[in-house]
Amino acid sequence: MVREMRFKVVDRKIGWHKDFDSSHFLVLPYESKCLRIHGHTYNVDVEIWGELNENGMIFDFNHLSNLVKHLDHRILVSEKWVEKKHDGVIVIERNEKYIKLPESEVVVLDKPNVTAEYIAEWFAEKVAEKAGKNVKRIRVKVWEDPRSYAEITLER
Repeated sequence: MVREMRFKVVDRKIGWHKDFDSSHFLVLPYESKCLRIHGHTYNVDVEIWGELNENGMIFDFNHLSNLVKHLDHRILVSEKWVEKKHDGVIVIERNEKYIKLPESEVVVLDKPNVTAEYIAEWFAEKVAEKAGKNVKRIRVKVWEDPRSYAEITLER
């Protein structure tokens, strides 16, 4: 007699991975090379747990792609560093720098600094803004280089 094993769905999750290039600098109370403007090829890993929505998805991958497109080849700055915004120009003043850039080249994060930890948090919050009620958990991992990452998990 052959016994039939029955399985049931206990969890659903999607995963997504993409890289993007951005530059930034940090504000720190000590001397560091990271005080200077520099760039990274970041890698972002996203995992989203939840139930299927009416379209048969947990979350639309296109939303994630659009977020990365927004960050790619831009300079990331803290909103606290923005001195002026006018006529499509942003002026940033921090770390003895006075930087005047077109708004289209800057992403202003609503965070106090632009560390990998805050970039991961910003990304996770943007995912959460697009998440339906079916989403239970969001995990974002941002790799600054092949050895170093910051990870955050949001849960309902």
